[in-house]
Amino acid sequence: MKNYSQNYIKSSIKLYSRFVVILGILILVSCGATDYTVKDITSFEDLKSFAQKKEFEIENRWANPMRANTVTFINNPNFNSGNVNLIGNTNYIKFKGDSVDIYLPYFGVRQMGGGYNDRSGIKFEGIPQDLEITENENKKYVRYEFTANDETENYQFFITLYANGNASTSVNSSQRDNISYTGKFDRLEEEEQDESEIGK
Repeated sequence: MKNYSQNYIKSSIKLYSRFVVILGILILVSCGATDYTVKDITSFEDLKSFAQKKEFEIENRWANPMRANTVTFINNPNFNSGNVNLIGNTNYIKFKGDSVDIYLPYFGVRQMGGGYNDRSGIKFEGIPQDLEITENENKKYVRYEFTANDETENYQFFITLYANGNASTSVNSSQRDNISYTGKFDRLEEEEQDESEIGK
């Protein structure tokens, strides 16, 4: 009888330990699945106020080339069904008042002015041209549309911020296939905000 009690206690402890581990995993997964949010942005009105200041940065997690091709697949192990995982790869869009600083890795086909599937990124730093800001209350987003010139290449950017902290970017180029990106936005680091204020 004593051995039975000891075995019962041991099996109960094992079962309880497994239950705790599984519960912990479920909690971690559920926390990771929650929407990413930017501090102090809890409504569309907050998003509009935030967007008008133009002091934020975007880090993209995925690049979405217009057309998948074999060269892209071979050269990029993170390439999957037309999407390229950018986590761990340098990329940013930084609005600093009236200026913007952009570096986006490019995956796709150059139509002219470069080699097939040229790996150079999309780069621009300066004051965007023809900037328009559109607010859509029904869909809870603010969109920036502007053009930019980088040496011999012309770009058209469509950058959309959503109230839940998500961001999407589409880029049309005079020399490359179109490409889009998805990621997250946040407030610009305080040091960079100070630098942008000094430059004004």
